[in-house]
Amino acid sequence: MIKYTLITGASSGIGLEMAKVCAEKGMNLLLISLPKEDLEAKSISISTKYKIKAKYFECDLTEISEINDLIKWVEDNGFNVNFLINNAGFGGTMSFDEMGEEYINKMIDLNIKATTNVMNKFLPLLKSNSPSRILNVSSIISNLVAPYKSLYAATKTYVINLSLSLAYELREHGISVSVLLPGATPTNKIVSNQIEQGAYAARATVMGANQVARIAIEKTIKGKIIITTGIKNRLIRKLISALPHRFSALIAINQYKKQKNNDELNRN
Repeated sequence: MIKYTLITGASSGIGLEMAKVCAEKGMNLLLISLPKEDLEAKSISISTKYKIKAKYFECDLTEISEINDLIKWVEDNGFNVNFLINNAGFGGTMSFDEMGEEYINKMIDLNIKATTNVMNKFLPLLKSNSPSRILNVSSIISNLVAPYKSLYAATKTYVINLSLSLAYELREHGISVSVLLPGATPTNKIVSNQIEQGAYAARATVMGANQVARIAIEKTIKGKIIITTGIKNRLIRKLISALPHRFSALIAINQYKKQKNNDELNRN
Protein backbone atom coordinates (compact mmCIF):
# COMPACT_ATOMS: atom_id res chain seq x y z
CA MET A 1 0.00 0.00 0.00
CA ILE A 2 1.43 3.37 -1.04
CA LYS A 3 1.37 5.91 1.80
CA TYR A 4 1.32 9.71 1.50
CA THR A 5 2.35 12.70 3.58
CA LEU A 6 -0.04 15.64 3.24
CA ILE A 7 1.37 19.13 3.83
CA THR A 8 -0.72 22.30 4.02
CA GLY A 9 0.86 25.65 3.20
CA ALA A 10 3.30 23.72 1.01
CA SER A 11 4.07 26.32 -1.65
CA SER A 12 6.72 28.30 0.23
CA GLY A 13 8.71 28.76 3.43
CA ILE A 14 8.79 26.01 6.05
CA GLY A 15 6.04 24.03 4.29
CA LEU A 16 7.96 23.79 1.02
CA GLU A 17 11.16 22.87 2.85
CA MET A 18 9.29 20.18 4.80
CA ALA A 19 8.12 18.76 1.48
CA LYS A 20 11.72 18.54 0.28
CA VAL A 21 12.92 16.91 3.51
CA CYS A 22 10.08 14.37 3.43
CA ALA A 23 10.77 13.61 -0.26
CA GLU A 24 14.46 13.17 0.52
CA LYS A 25 13.40 10.52 3.05
CA GLY A 26 11.36 8.71 0.39
CA MET A 27 7.90 9.89 1.40
CA ASN A 28 5.23 10.42 -1.26
CA LEU A 29 3.58 13.82 -1.02
CA LEU A 30 0.25 15.59 -1.28
CA LEU A 31 1.01 19.31 -1.45
CA ILE A 32 -1.76 21.75 -0.51
CA SER A 33 -1.87 25.53 -0.91
CA LEU A 34 -3.93 28.41 -2.23
CA PRO A 35 -4.36 28.74 -6.00
CA LYS A 36 -1.87 30.74 -8.08
CA GLU A 37 1.18 29.81 -6.00
CA ASP A 38 2.92 27.76 -8.70
CA LEU A 39 2.21 24.54 -6.81
CA GLU A 40 2.08 22.35 -9.93
CA ALA A 41 5.62 23.25 -10.98
CA LYS A 42 6.93 22.75 -7.45
CA SER A 43 5.21 19.37 -7.21
CA ILE A 44 6.75 18.22 -10.50
CA SER A 45 10.19 19.52 -9.50
CA ILE A 46 10.18 17.66 -6.16
CA SER A 47 8.88 14.39 -7.62
CA THR A 48 11.47 14.50 -10.40
CA LYS A 49 14.40 15.33 -8.15
CA TYR A 50 13.65 12.85 -5.37
CA LYS A 51 11.97 10.09 -7.43
CA ILE A 52 8.79 10.02 -5.35
CA LYS A 53 5.10 10.53 -6.09
CA ALA A 54 3.95 14.12 -5.55
CA LYS A 55 0.40 15.32 -6.18
CA TYR A 56 -1.07 18.74 -5.47
CA PHE A 57 -4.42 20.30 -4.61
CA GLU A 58 -5.24 24.01 -4.52
CA CYS A 59 -7.83 25.23 -2.03
CA ASP A 60 -8.65 27.79 0.65
CA LEU A 61 -8.61 26.00 3.99
CA THR A 62 -10.57 28.79 5.67
CA GLU A 63 -13.61 27.54 3.75
CA ILE A 64 -15.03 24.33 5.23
CA SER A 65 -16.51 23.39 1.85
CA GLU A 66 -13.02 23.42 0.33
CA ILE A 67 -11.67 21.23 3.14
CA ASN A 68 -14.47 18.82 2.25
CA ASP A 69 -13.37 19.01 -1.40
CA LEU A 70 -9.83 18.18 -0.30
CA ILE A 71 -11.00 15.14 1.66
CA LYS A 72 -13.07 13.96 -1.31
CA TRP A 73 -10.07 14.35 -3.65
CA VAL A 74 -7.91 12.28 -1.29
CA GLU A 75 -10.52 9.55 -0.86
CA ASP A 76 -11.53 9.41 -4.54
CA ASN A 77 -7.90 8.93 -5.56
CA GLY A 78 -7.17 6.34 -2.88
CA PHE A 79 -4.36 8.35 -1.31
CA ASN A 80 -3.47 6.60 1.96
CA VAL A 81 -2.45 9.48 4.20
CA ASN A 82 -0.43 8.43 7.25
CA PHE A 83 1.35 11.74 7.96
CA LEU A 84 -0.52 15.06 8.22
CA ILE A 85 1.46 18.29 8.49
CA ASN A 86 -0.62 21.33 9.43
CA ASN A 87 1.68 24.16 8.37
CA ALA A 88 -0.76 26.66 6.80
CA GLY A 89 -1.01 29.85 8.84
CA PHE A 90 0.17 33.43 9.03
CA GLY A 91 1.25 36.02 11.56
CA GLY A 92 1.91 39.71 11.86
CA THR A 93 2.99 42.52 14.15
CA MET A 94 0.30 45.14 14.74
CA SER A 95 -1.42 47.02 17.53
CA PHE A 96 -4.74 45.40 18.39
CA ASP A 97 -6.82 48.50 17.58
CA GLU A 98 -5.34 48.62 14.08
CA MET A 99 -6.56 45.12 13.24
CA GLY A 100 -9.56 45.16 10.96
CA GLU A 101 -12.38 42.64 10.99
CA GLU A 102 -11.06 40.90 7.87
CA TYR A 103 -7.54 40.54 9.34
CA ILE A 104 -8.84 39.16 12.65
CA ASN A 105 -11.20 36.67 11.06
CA LYS A 106 -8.66 35.49 8.51
CA MET A 107 -6.05 34.74 11.19
CA ILE A 108 -8.52 32.92 13.43
CA ASP A 109 -10.02 31.05 10.48
CA LEU A 110 -6.65 29.85 9.19
CA ASN A 111 -4.53 29.40 12.32
CA ILE A 112 -7.28 27.92 14.50
CA LYS A 113 -10.32 26.75 12.55
CA ALA A 114 -8.54 25.33 9.51
CA THR A 115 -5.94 23.51 11.62
CA THR A 116 -8.69 22.02 13.78
CA ASN A 117 -11.02 21.04 10.93
CA VAL A 118 -8.26 19.49 8.81
CA MET A 119 -7.15 17.31 11.73
CA ASN A 120 -10.70 16.35 12.62
CA LYS A 121 -11.66 15.37 9.08
CA PHE A 122 -8.46 13.45 8.39
CA LEU A 123 -8.60 11.37 11.58
CA PRO A 124 -10.54 8.46 10.04
CA LEU A 125 -7.89 8.13 7.29
CA LEU A 126 -5.03 8.45 9.77
CA LYS A 127 -6.58 5.76 11.99
CA SER A 128 -7.08 3.38 9.08
CA ASN A 129 -3.48 3.90 7.94
CA SER A 130 -1.85 3.74 11.39
CA PRO A 131 0.77 3.98 12.60
CA SER A 132 0.30 7.60 11.59
CA ARG A 133 1.66 11.02 12.52
CA ILE A 134 0.38 14.58 12.87
CA LEU A 135 2.71 17.58 12.98
CA ASN A 136 1.19 20.97 13.82
CA VAL A 137 3.14 24.22 13.47
CA SER A 138 2.81 26.58 16.43
CA SER A 139 5.38 29.22 17.44
CA ILE A 140 8.08 29.92 20.00
CA ILE A 141 5.83 32.69 21.38
CA SER A 142 2.88 30.40 22.10
CA ASN A 143 1.82 30.61 25.76
CA LEU A 144 3.88 33.81 26.12
CA VAL A 145 2.81 37.40 26.68
CA ALA A 146 3.33 39.14 23.34
CA PRO A 147 2.02 42.70 22.94
CA TYR A 148 1.61 43.70 19.27
CA LYS A 149 1.57 40.02 18.39
CA SER A 150 -1.39 39.36 20.65
CA LEU A 151 -3.71 37.67 18.17
CA TYR A 152 -0.96 35.60 16.55
CA ALA A 153 0.36 34.42 19.94
CA ALA A 154 -3.18 33.56 21.04
CA THR A 155 -3.87 31.47 17.93
CA LYS A 156 -0.57 29.62 18.30
CA THR A 157 -1.27 29.00 21.99
CA TYR A 158 -4.46 27.26 20.88
CA VAL A 159 -2.44 25.10 18.48
CA ILE A 160 0.07 23.94 21.10
CA ASN A 161 -2.59 23.24 23.73
CA LEU A 162 -4.79 21.28 21.33
CA SER A 163 -1.77 19.33 20.07
CA LEU A 164 -0.62 18.36 23.57
CA SER A 165 -4.06 17.03 24.51
CA LEU A 166 -4.42 15.10 21.25
CA ALA A 167 -0.95 13.63 21.62
CA TYR A 168 -2.25 11.57 24.53
CA GLU A 169 -5.81 11.11 23.30
CA LEU A 170 -4.78 9.67 19.91
CA ARG A 171 -1.87 7.56 21.12
CA GLU A 172 -4.14 4.54 21.67
CA HIS A 173 -5.19 4.77 18.01
CA GLY A 174 -1.62 4.52 16.77
CA ILE A 175 -1.35 8.23 15.94
CA SER A 176 1.52 10.33 17.29
CA VAL A 177 1.02 14.10 17.53
CA SER A 178 3.89 16.59 17.53
CA VAL A 179 3.90 20.38 17.67
CA LEU A 180 6.67 22.58 16.29
CA LEU A 181 7.70 25.83 18.02
CA PRO A 182 9.90 27.65 15.49
CA GLY A 183 11.48 31.01 16.21
CA ALA A 184 11.94 33.76 13.64
CA THR A 185 12.29 32.18 10.19
CA PRO A 186 13.25 34.35 7.18
CA THR A 187 10.86 32.88 4.62
CA ASN A 188 10.65 35.98 2.40
CA LYS A 189 12.17 39.46 2.00
CA ILE A 190 9.56 41.20 4.15
CA VAL A 191 10.04 38.80 7.07
CA SER A 192 13.83 38.96 6.69
CA ASN A 193 13.73 42.77 6.92
CA GLN A 194 11.49 42.65 9.98
CA ILE A 195 13.89 40.25 11.72
CA GLU A 196 16.92 42.36 10.82
CA GLN A 197 15.28 45.56 12.07
CA GLY A 198 13.84 43.98 15.19
CA ALA A 199 15.31 43.70 18.65
CA TYR A 200 17.80 41.08 19.78
CA ALA A 201 14.99 38.84 21.04
CA ALA A 202 13.87 38.31 17.44
CA ARG A 203 17.32 37.94 15.88
CA ALA A 204 18.45 35.48 18.54
CA THR A 205 15.85 32.89 17.47
CA VAL A 206 16.54 33.04 13.72
CA MET A 207 16.99 29.77 11.84
CA GLY A 208 16.71 28.99 8.14
CA ALA A 209 13.53 27.34 6.86
CA ASN A 210 15.31 24.20 5.65
CA GLN A 211 17.01 23.66 9.00
CA VAL A 212 13.70 24.19 10.84
CA ALA A 213 11.99 21.73 8.51
CA ARG A 214 14.68 19.10 8.94
CA ILE A 215 14.57 19.29 12.74
CA ALA A 216 10.77 19.16 12.69
CA ILE A 217 10.49 16.10 10.45
CA GLU A 218 13.26 14.12 12.14
CA LYS A 219 11.92 14.75 15.66
CA THR A 220 8.35 13.96 14.59
CA ILE A 221 9.52 10.62 13.20
CA LYS A 222 11.17 9.94 16.56
CA GLY A 223 7.88 10.66 18.36
CA LYS A 224 8.90 13.90 20.07
CA ILE A 225 5.79 15.80 21.18
CA ILE A 226 7.08 19.37 21.68
CA ILE A 227 9.71 20.30 19.10
CA THR A 228 11.90 23.35 19.55
CA THR A 229 14.47 24.30 16.94
CA GLY A 230 17.81 23.96 18.68
CA ILE A 231 19.24 24.45 22.15
CA LYS A 232 19.36 28.26 21.88
CA ASN A 233 15.66 28.59 21.08
CA ARG A 234 14.76 26.10 23.81
CA LEU A 235 16.73 28.13 26.38
CA ILE A 236 15.27 31.45 25.19
CA ARG A 237 11.73 30.07 25.46
CA LYS A 238 12.39 28.73 28.97
CA LEU A 239 13.93 32.03 30.03
CA ILE A 240 11.05 34.15 28.73
CA SER A 241 8.50 31.71 30.22
CA ALA A 242 10.16 32.07 33.61
CA LEU A 243 10.02 35.88 33.56
CA PRO A 244 7.15 37.81 35.15
CA HIS A 245 4.60 38.83 32.53
CA ARG A 246 5.58 42.50 32.70
CA PHE A 247 9.16 41.71 31.68
CA SER A 248 8.26 39.47 28.75
CA ALA A 249 5.77 42.17 27.69
CA LEU A 250 8.53 44.79 27.78
CA ILE A 251 10.69 42.64 25.50
CA ALA A 252 7.88 42.41 22.94
CA ILE A 253 7.08 46.14 23.19
CA ASN A 254 10.75 47.05 22.74
CA GLN A 255 10.96 44.86 19.66
CA TYR A 256 7.81 46.43 18.18
CA LYS A 257 9.00 50.00 18.81
CA LYS A 258 12.43 49.35 17.33
CA GLN A 259 10.90 47.82 14.20
CA LYS A 260 8.43 50.71 13.88
CA ASN A 261 11.19 53.32 14.26
CA ASN A 262 13.26 51.58 11.60
CA ASP A 263 10.27 51.50 9.25
CA GLU A 264 9.73 55.24 9.73
CA LEU A 265 13.41 55.98 9.08
CA ASN A 266 13.33 53.92 5.89
CA ARG A 267 10.27 55.85 4.63
CA ASN A 268 11.95 59.24 5.23
